[in-house]
Amino acid sequence: MPPRPAGPGASLRAALALGLLLGFYLPALLLLVAVAALDVVLARGTFTVVTVEGCLGSLAVAWCVLRVVVLGRRPREGREGPPGLSLTPREQPELWEHVRRLAERVRTRPPAEIRIVPGAVAMVREDARWLGLVPGERRLFLGVALLLGLPEAELDAVLGHELGHHAHHDTRLRPLVAALRGRLAHTVGTLEERAAREEAEERAEFAAKAARRRAEGRPPPLKRGGTRGPDHYLALLFTAYTKLCLRLTEAVGRREEYAADLVAARIAGPAVTAAALRRVLALQAADELYLNHYALLGWDAGLLPPEGQFYGGFALLLADGTRRAQLTALAREPLPKEPAEDRSPYASHPPTADRIRALESIPGDGRAPAAVRRPATALLRTPDRLLAGLEQATLSTEALSKRRVPWAELPWRARRETYAREAAPLLAAMAGLTGAPAAPGAVALRHLLDLLDHGLLRELAARLPRSEQAARSSGRAAREFARTALRSALRPLALLAALETGLCRWELCWAGPPVRRSAPAWFTEDLPKALDLAVAEPAVTAPLRTLLLRGSAHGPLDGTGPAPHTLA
Repeated sequence: MPPRPAGPGASLRAALALGLLLGFYLPALLLLVAVAALDVVLARGTFTVVTVEGCLGSLAVAWCVLRVVVLGRRPREGREGPPGLSLTPREQPELWEHVRRLAERVRTRPPAEIRIVPGAVAMVREDARWLGLVPGERRLFLGVALLLGLPEAELDAVLGHELGHHAHHDTRLRPLVAALRGRLAHTVGTLEERAAREEAEERAEFAAKAARRRAEGRPPPLKRGGTRGPDHYLALLFTAYTKLCLRLTEAVGRREEYAADLVAARIAGPAVTAAALRRVLALQAADELYLNHYALLGWDAGLLPPEGQFYGGFALLLADGTRRAQLTALAREPLPKEPAEDRSPYASHPPTADRIRALESIPGDGRAPAAVRRPATALLRTPDRLLAGLEQATLSTEALSKRRVPWAELPWRARRETYAREAAPLLAAMAGLTGAPAAPGAVALRHLLDLLDHGLLRELAARLPRSEQAARSSGRAAREFARTALRSALRPLALLAALETGLCRWELCWAGPPVRRSAPAWFTEDLPKALDLAVAEPAVTAPLRTLLLRGSAHGPLDGTGPAPHTLA
């Protein structure tokens, strides 16, 4: 596949965007002119009730148009871009100098700000004025996952692509195109919302009228007609214009991406640029896996990884041999060939697979891959401090208030909090029955088993939360509901005791499922039967006591806390 042409120049693109933006008002203007012309025609005839109704209808239509186009103006969006940590040349001189050198090679002005943001993304913005004729301040947004996961050569390809947008003046026109898209989306959304509300009100009015007629013994009215308000037809008109604008502007945008890829290929080489695109796709998948299953592992328990590791732990995932092999295999997978009929004409970017094929079709430039793949983090000073600062700049107040614990402790501490939360109703029932509060753990379990030995199962179960069906039951059914509820609450308390003694372990695993549970086979096999016997009538608690005592060699069964080796 040959490289794609760069497309129309900046002047033609600016004229296109401006013409489409001004054309947004053209349908509204034509409607108002048509309505006014109709009123003039009606006024020339005899003044009748039809003339009055026509004028009133024209006013209603004109009001709908003006209300949406003029009164329904979309709030002006800020130009700050995504939240992140702004880096000064004094803090990161090597990164700044590297970007400046690349800008010189691209023959464009360097950015005035470099901002590190979450994710595996990269983008540029320019606060241009006067429809892009006057250049403005440039900003470069660089995802932290790219810095942690890309070698320096492939990062150069990513940066070359973004700086290529500056060189072709793409960023000067983006605010204008964004204003056009935002205006159209807001207008169509407002019209569709109003049309749906009017139709719902009409249906409700028809249903109420039919109910009144039935109550009076009269036949219901004829089926409601399919009349629609002017907002519905205005929505159809502006939707058609929106589709036309998106087709034209997004087609230009796709050509801009191919042109920026050619700049990146000139800077880093076509093979390296294609490899960078492949690796970015893999890093995006890995970053999503890391954030959802590792960084947020202890969220519900009020826990987070150590300071600087909420984003920085991504490097630990990439350092694992198994994950690294998976990432490499993902980056080398055959490119999917998307059928032409499945491609949306409104997509702002061409398929990445097509961009990679275009780059791979460029003849080699003779540059051999570097023998030593220097990581992109080599451009950073004090990366740990940078990662900690990024957390302060992007995490919510709720996230920053959570307790930080080492990675090795995070799985079992999170699991302990989960077990404690699940056992809380049972502990509350014990406190209500005995008058003494109980802390979750092995000591509370021992006291509970003592209460069961004294025949207080029903009293305990009566204090547990019950479903409506359980509350209405009686006799044998009530006893079965009580046993089931008590067993469900007893299980997390027993597992919590096993966790504290070290009998059960929850460990972090970078190579597979994030958390790996390990427990002796005899414990896993015998626990269900021991729980059943403990909530029987009469209760038999000895098997559960014996089962947990068998793990006493792993740690104390006195509620003093986890065994020392679980903190390793």
